[in-house]
Amino acid sequence: MVIGVGIDMVKIEKIQSAIERLGKAFIDRIFNKEELKNITKGKMYYQRLAARFAAKEAVIKAISKEKPLALKDIVILNKPNGAPYCELKKDLGIKIFLSITHIEDYAAACAVAERKDRDSSLADGR
Repeated sequence: MVIGVGIDMVKIEKIQSAIERLGKAFIDRIFNKEELKNITKGKMYYQRLAARFAAKEAVIKAISKEKPLALKDIVILNKPNGAPYCELKKDLGIKIFLSITHIEDYAAACAVAERKDRDSSLADGR
């Protein structure tokens, strides 16, 4: 059963500016170590971080009627084929379906939250 949908868009320049201004303090406040493991500095660095930030915001909006989550309670990772997926640090009995994208100036994400079916083999949202 779908319990919520969230969407978010962020200007990449805004995330880049925050990182340049606040450095590691900003990154550590928003992202988990496992999220940063495969993101290397380079041409797409700020786009990838902005897309993950937008995904976290979209997830928060999708589950806004459930228990509140902090940004670090939401972990945005990638499957081996590159597709994004979401893990929640707190077990809320919810799986998240996620889509993210980015272009030169903007990153966007859409999240659909669904109550986990106890019998579902897709219970981990992957």
